Amino acid sequence: VIYSCKKTLDDGFILGGTSTSASSGDKSENNMGLSATTDYWIVKIDNIGNIVWQNTVGGSGTEYIYSSTFTSDGNFVLGGYSSSNKNGDKNENCFGGFDYWVVKIDTLGNIAWQNTIGGGGDDVLWTIAHSQDGGYVLGGRSESNIGGDKTENSNGVYDFWVVKIDSLGNIVWQNTLGGNDQDWLYSIVPTLEGGYL
Repeated sequence: VIYSCKKTLDDGFILGGTSTSASSGDKSENNMGLSATTDYWIVKIDNIGNIVWQNTVGGSGTEYIYSSTFTSDGNFVLGGYSSSNKNGDKNENCFGGFDYWVVKIDTLGNIAWQNTIGGGGDDVLWTIAHSQDGGYVLGGRSESNIGGDKTENSNGVYDFWVVKIDSLGNIVWQNTLGGNDQDWLYSIVPTLEGGYL
């Protein structure tokens, strides 16, 4: 399932989505986890749809990629969530059920850096936006209280969780926004004065 498509400088496209497939058909790598779990699947195609390269990125649990953005150096940052501990491509343990999982890849699909960001509950990243200072703003939903990377308790069932990271994936600031029930954040848009909607 494709969730993200970005045009590249050479008029190709980077496709980001999820896959449960083993190496077969157009897929060149096996799934990292069990047959029922999903991994990030990143595919670069040229301007007529031919596959240039691909990378299956994940651990033994479940990974979903939902958003991507260009970096200031011409690479890509992928945003989604993961339930995997340290194994496969994952270099950090999960804090809770699901955590935000941010992965920077280079123009050949190789991992440059990654960060697992979360608390003790489910933290699901839906959107990522480039910031004016070269970092990124992550948005999604969280049910986590203080613990792990989370610095504020949940206000209800789920809250908006906005996390600003720098160009290397380190947390700069975060904010938990919500009421006493379910609040889900699906989109972040940078504003001209440097804030976000």
